[in-house]
Amino acid sequence: MDSSIRNRLLTILFVFGLGIYALLPSLRYSLMDEEKKSNLSDDQIDYFESRSIKQGLDLKGGIYIVLEVDLPQLIDNLAKNKDNNFNEFLIDLKNEYNNSSSDFFTVFENLADEKELKLPRYFINYGKTKDQIISQLSLQSEDSIKRVIEIIQNRVDQFGVAEPTIQKQGNNRVIVELAGIEDPERARDLLQSTALLELMIVKNVESTNTIIRQIDSIIAASNANDNSQNDEINELFDSGSSSELGFSSLLISVGGNLAISSKDLSTFKDILSKDDVKQILEATNSTILTSDSSIKLVNEIGEEEEFYTLFHLFNNAELTGGVIEDAQMRLSQAGVTAGQAVVEVEMNSEGSREWARITGANINNRIAIVLDKKVHMAPVIRSQIFGGGTVIEGLDSIEEAEDIAIVLRAGALPVPVTIAEERTVGASLGADSISKGTLSMAIGLLLVVCFIVFFYKMSGLIASFSVMWTLILLLGVLALLEATLTLPGIAGLILTVGMSVDANVIIFERIKEELRNGKSVRSAIDSGYERAIRTIVDANLTTGIAAAVLYQYGSGPIKGFATVLFWGIIVSMFTAIIVTRFVFDFVTSRKNIEKLSI
Repeated sequence: MDSSIRNRLLTILFVFGLGIYALLPSLRYSLMDEEKKSNLSDDQIDYFESRSIKQGLDLKGGIYIVLEVDLPQLIDNLAKNKDNNFNEFLIDLKNEYNNSSSDFFTVFENLADEKELKLPRYFINYGKTKDQIISQLSLQSEDSIKRVIEIIQNRVDQFGVAEPTIQKQGNNRVIVELAGIEDPERARDLLQSTALLELMIVKNVESTNTIIRQIDSIIAASNANDNSQNDEINELFDSGSSSELGFSSLLISVGGNLAISSKDLSTFKDILSKDDVKQILEATNSTILTSDSSIKLVNEIGEEEEFYTLFHLFNNAELTGGVIEDAQMRLSQAGVTAGQAVVEVEMNSEGSREWARITGANINNRIAIVLDKKVHMAPVIRSQIFGGGTVIEGLDSIEEAEDIAIVLRAGALPVPVTIAEERTVGASLGADSISKGTLSMAIGLLLVVCFIVFFYKMSGLIASFSVMWTLILLLGVLALLEATLTLPGIAGLILTVGMSVDANVIIFERIKEELRNGKSVRSAIDSGYERAIRTIVDANLTTGIAAAVLYQYGSGPIKGFATVLFWGIIVSMFTAIIVTRFVFDFVTSRKNIEKLSI
């Protein structure tokens, strides 16, 4: 064996050895029964899952979610000096946009013209003319959606989902595909959470009592002045004489705090949404929020009832989540919370300075830790806190603590998102797709082998050997690159088989032409490969460009197909040009062959 053949053999053995090494964990894990898998340690499972070929949503199962960015809420957040006219405009904007197929800012502009809304009054920071303001608001919208995608990507990455698909759809939608999700509800909550963290001072008892009396007075005045309003109040309270009822009638005292029954929450929200009540709250720099979790108490008739603690807070947050540098879930080691999941929050230098100032100025006052307008806890500040560290307690589970830590690290969404569409793909459906895809690939491979052996005899067997190694090597490459295999990706595997055979057919036809021209076997092989290479490279290059475009602009399944197609091109060229050529050269170098079986 001459040196050139030996070097090619070593190269081929190295490449295929690497491919088999990369593919072996996938084969071992897929052939394990459920009993063996259940006996594996966590480290072993992590090893096999990290080394195995990743499966997409259509093969492994999971959830497909379309998130819609709340653009009307973004406009509301950006506006200043808001009044009743603007609030009414915003309500109409939401209704118009929901019932329209037009672009959001087209609807926004048309409605502003119709209502004769003076945009500079509310958006002076974004321009002096209507066109300037709309242009800037549109840019703010695009930036917000980009930020939403970045934050969701960060959250999903920390959630531990392999190869998620997150991409923009249209002007205000984001597609999220999460394969292998075992807890879809938890994933939905994680994606939708705005993660707005606020530290707010709790008002004293006297202020709280005063605000409750004022709200009661508003309800009483409404009853006295307007029969229609009286009916409205009666409906809210769902009781008898409204003149004897007030906001205070919904509240009970629990452990020194006020609480409200879960069945009265809708009434509570309706009362706080009344214009007169809003004005009082604004005038006193107040807001009233409920606790995140409920407590169960036995009512007067002996039944368990859920109650939520109420917190009367200063409306302006002392500190927000923008100063958070890190957030980690920990198990508490001391005190009454020992063994419970908590979230330890670390602030940046600016946040640390502010936190020290806030705690120093509010000793013996309570400070509420508010996440997404729900109070998680409201401890008493006993001393000034330096270093920027704080702890969020009172969480229900380790999973909740982990999710809160994730969203705090990833950052708050700049605008709320809602689920516009959701589909769940079951694992059994994915397994059925794998089974049918494997069967179709096996049938296709068998037919191709029969065809090429029938037409090209012994040379066809060499080509068949090359095709099978193409599949093995391609799967090894996918495992090595941690690529995701989808149902279209299986179609890409079948297409790779056809492309590999096509390259061999071109080579064999060139060799047969050279043999017909009277050349020797050795010379015909050399000339056949030399003439065929350019055609093969040109054909595969154009296909490779198409695959690159599909990967760049396609979604999850399309990207899966493009990935398999691209690497299939490279691998099939390697096996057709290098591997089969080596077999021919090896055979002809050992024997003086006068006739080729082709």
